[in-house]
Amino acid sequence: MILMLFLFSSTTWAACSPNQCHGIGKDVLVSVYPSGTGHIYLEAPADKGKLNCQLVEGHYMTLKNTHPVFEAMYSTILTALSTQKKLTVRIVENSEGCEVMYVRMFT
Repeated sequence: MILMLFLFSSTTWAACSPNQCHGIGKDVLVSVYPSGTGHIYLEAPADKGKLNCQLVEGHYMTLKNTHPVFEAMYSTILTALSTQKKLTVRIVENSEGCEVMYVRMFT
């Protein structure tokens, strides 16, 4: 019975692995921080220590404004957060600043 409640509850779940964080919108990204440099800092969830990269200030992945599809990725992130869609944020492994490689939103 308890297992059934867990499986069908409205509780969301997010997790990080060495190369990505994934889950439902706000659970994947705790905060989104546009910086004065033009980069966007994305705060990963509690298990961000699993990521194989050097997080900015120990907390943030970096979406660089020099990425070829920067605007589309930023738009995708904001849409996933506001609509609570599933989101994957893939990072460049071993990168300084935990650089975002791509994002993916799905249902």
